[in-house]
Amino acid sequence: MKTPTFVTLALLSLLLLTACRKGAPLPGGYAIFFAGGDDVGLVRPPSGEILIGPKLVKVGNSGALIFGEVQAKASRPGGGSATPGFFILDSTTGAIERGLSREDWLKKLQQAGIQGEPELVPPERKGPRF
Repeated sequence: MKTPTFVTLALLSLLLLTACRKGAPLPGGYAIFFAGGDDVGLVRPPSGEILIGPKLVKVGNSGALIFGEVQAKASRPGGGSATPGFFILDSTTGAIERGLSREDWLKKLQQAGIQGEPELVPPERKGPRF
């Protein structure tokens, strides 16, 4: 009887650790800011300036690049990029390309050495948080 209990506890622990994962870190000190509701942005600490958002819906990174998708929002409470579409941010230079179509975004990522469809996840799965 001890073996099934041990296996059950081990599986529950693994499930709990997976669920509590704070997210893979973004490069260059960039962070995710959750203002409430669906207001989510990408910020550069320590200033907290919203560089991408306020409706960041998907984000990914590879090497020094941070990329993702921003959806249109009816109102924009200061700061950030209200430009819907895809974006690419070079965390080493701070250069940002916003409002890209999916096709242009994929071409630019391919030119940067990212082959195929990059993995994008909800912002909750990235970190750190600001």
